[in-house]
Amino acid sequence: MKFAKLLTAAALSAASLSAFADVTVQGTSFTSGAATQPTLMGTFAAYSAGATPGAFAFAPAMGGYQGVGVAGGINGEVDSKESIVGTLNQAYGISQFTLGLFFDGPEYGDVEEQAEVKVQYADSSFGTFVLTAISSTVATWTNAAGVVTNLALADLGKGGVWSVTNPFGNQKVTSIAFSALPGICKAGATCTSQSDFTLVSVTAVPEAETYAMMLAGLGLMGAIARRRNKGKTA
Repeated sequence: MKFAKLLTAAALSAASLSAFADVTVQGTSFTSGAATQPTLMGTFAAYSAGATPGAFAFAPAMGGYQGVGVAGGINGEVDSKESIVGTLNQAYGISQFTLGLFFDGPEYGDVEEQAEVKVQYADSSFGTFVLTAISSTVATWTNAAGVVTNLALADLGKGGVWSVTNPFGNQKVTSIAFSALPGICKAGATCTSQSDFTLVSVTAVPEAETYAMMLAGLGLMGAIARRRNKGKTA
C-alpha cells in the first residue's frame, strides 16, 4: 500500500513538474482598480506616470482577446507615460508575451504604434526593446531572436493582437516593464503620435535550477520506493 502511495506521489510530482514548466500570467486575472497584482511569476504593478502608482483597468475586448491596461488616459490601455511592471520572483526565460489593441493606423486615429519593453537580466544588466506595428498583419521587434505573430488583424474591430515568441533570446530576466512610446506618423499624414495597447499575457520558463531540484526530489522518492519494495520481497 505504501509503495503504491509512493508511486502515486511520484506520478503527481511528475505532473506538477510538467505543469510547472511554463508559467503564464493572463491579463484577465488582474484586479480592476488594484495598484499591484500578485501572480505565480511575481508581482505586477501599474504606473500612471513614470513612478507614480496607478491602477489596473480594462478596455472592452476585441477579436476575442482581453488584455489589461492602466486607468486614465485611454482607460484600460497602457498609454504614453504609463506602464505595467513585473518584478519576478526568480530569473525566468520569457518564452512569449502578447499585446492587444495595438494598431498601425489610421484605425481609431492611431499611428504606427510602438510598445517599449524593458527588462533586467539575471546578471543585473538591462535591455530595451521596441515592438512597432507597421501594417495590419506585420510588426517589427528589435531583437532578431524574437518571432512576431499576428493573432488578430490590426483593423477596425479586429483586436490588433500580437505575440512575440522568444523575445529576449536565451537571456533570463528578473523584471519586465511594458510602456508606450510615441507612435510613428505615416508619410504625409498628421497625427498626435499616440500609442496605447493592452497586456494580454506573459509566459515564462523557470530557471534550470528549479527543474534540477524537482527532478532530484523525484529521484529520491523513486529510490525510497525501490528500497522499500526490496525490503518486502527479501
